[in-house]
Amino acid sequence: MKKEFFIIIEDHEQVGPYDLDYLAYLYQKGQLTSDALVWADGMSDWIRAGDCPDLYSIFCKANEDEDYNDDGLNEKKNFKTPAIIAGGIIVAALLLFFVFAKIVKTSDFSLIPVSNDGERWGYINRKGVFVINPQFEEADFFSDGLAKIRASGGKVGYINKKGEYVIPAIYKGGTAFDGGLAFVVHEGGFLTCIDKRGDTKFVLNLDRAQYVSAFSDGLALFITEKGEHGFVDKTGTTVINAQFQMALPFEGGFARVWHENVAGFIDKNGRIVINPQFTSVGNFNEGNAAFSDGNNKWGYINTKGSYVINPQFDDAGIFSSKLAAVRQGRTYGYINKDGRLIINPQFDAASIFSEGLAAVRSGNKFGYIKKDGKYEINTQFDFAGDFYKGAALVLNANKWGIINKKGQYIANPQYNHAKIASSSDTAPFFLESDYYDTSEFIRLFFSRESGNSFDGVRATTTLVELSEHAVYAENLNTREENRAEYSRPIAITNDISIRNVAFVFATTPIFSWLNNEWGRRIRQVYDNATPDAAVYQFALNGKAWEKRSVVFSALRAEIERRQGQAMINLNVDRREVFYLFQDGGKLNFVIVYQGDAITLYVGFNAQYLRREFGIL
Repeated sequence: MKKEFFIIIEDHEQVGPYDLDYLAYLYQKGQLTSDALVWADGMSDWIRAGDCPDLYSIFCKANEDEDYNDDGLNEKKNFKTPAIIAGGIIVAALLLFFVFAKIVKTSDFSLIPVSNDGERWGYINRKGVFVINPQFEEADFFSDGLAKIRASGGKVGYINKKGEYVIPAIYKGGTAFDGGLAFVVHEGGFLTCIDKRGDTKFVLNLDRAQYVSAFSDGLALFITEKGEHGFVDKTGTTVINAQFQMALPFEGGFARVWHENVAGFIDKNGRIVINPQFTSVGNFNEGNAAFSDGNNKWGYINTKGSYVINPQFDDAGIFSSKLAAVRQGRTYGYINKDGRLIINPQFDAASIFSEGLAAVRSGNKFGYIKKDGKYEINTQFDFAGDFYKGAALVLNANKWGIINKKGQYIANPQYNHAKIASSSDTAPFFLESDYYDTSEFIRLFFSRESGNSFDGVRATTTLVELSEHAVYAENLNTREENRAEYSRPIAITNDISIRNVAFVFATTPIFSWLNNEWGRRIRQVYDNATPDAAVYQFALNGKAWEKRSVVFSALRAEIERRQGQAMINLNVDRREVFYLFQDGGKLNFVIVYQGDAITLYVGFNAQYLRREFGIL
């Protein structure tokens, strides 16, 4: 029987169950995102689709064409780790209005990102007081002394704990800092490693990396366009060649790697230290790692790969404070390192022990237990985070507050959105290269420009001359008074074409309607009418569609290069509009990027374009 999933989509609507094939179809149609909540029989709770191991193949671009076995499971992805969303952020708004952030060694949780409107984020301290006012579109935890934020203009930068920019918001994306280094990417650029001053240390081109994670244990994991995984050091040197079907970042000197659908471990020299043999495996923590055998039972191995706890559990978490949460049937309990149950299975969900307490859920409410299994803080919260320096975030009635270890509120529930640090074995954030080679497209398209003409059309070109144009003559549609249109696609490159070309006759129309001597309406054509502008609508496919913002930027940059001056941003809501007007009969340009569409106006009459776009 195929595994089937229920999903929660917008407006909290539950639909399903659907098998993996149908979920893949929904994803392709844009009706399923990695942020949707999913649940299937055997899962302890709803989780984010992007964090569901069984859905890896749907969301990970590095493993698109994969086979499914008779159970509906992806044979290339049955890992302990959640899906790697290449190029996406491993934080996502969930049904309960919180986001998870991956814990890294240099993470600092003394300041918590929160938001009341979901659009502007700021930081509060552990007492619930704002120390950096809400102002950012996105805000991450501090790491290595800096926090990655997305400014109101949509660009990524880095701030200090005073809220001051240390590195300006000029990037399309970036990773967290670790060991003084982070990766960033400019619009249309390669993956670039910078230091805490923003200086470039090295660049990863597409021959090596399509995706990269933050540094961890001094190495950064990268993925090639072919989906092969390898590692670079802090000098940009490839120290472990891209060779693995799948890999995860180093932690504690070990990294998980997959070969032929099974997982093992390598050391920082790239040597296999535990042979690939596990269908699923977690990371090492406190000397042990959870693994699953072929029967979907979980046990633990040590760093030599020897079984220390035989496979017997239905799910297993990481060890923390010498205890690990395990599931038997539908409920969770805790074992010690001998595999002996210390706290009998009784909880519907269970977290790690942190500062002596672990968050657990019974029914729909969370509380905290001690290591003897007794409640220290009774179940009363809609969600409960781990303790850090004596304080924990909790959710009540869709509002976030902060409690102490006695369950007393330090800050009353008042925040609508908060970011929660995930201590679980979550997937890393991968930054995607934004580079796309537009050179051939730019060369071919702008070969149409010659002096004050474009496509052989200039301000003095008449309707008669246009109707004799080498390209447009045969299928030029003149049914509208002020518009002559050519609707046949014109290929430029393999993935970019001109969908439609329209010539606008706003000043002098193509024709008008007159009454003849018998009172009948006839069409009077003006052969000497001249166009005010040519309008090009582009069709982008494949990689060009994925990198449409890069194509837009390349068009703008080429216009600026050819005309010797910068285009001006019109600052129009919900679309990007740049214009460049010139005197002396020169060509004028307006380029529009709205939604997924790119349109270029080549103006022979600047006054028309000024009126059309309301530019004084």
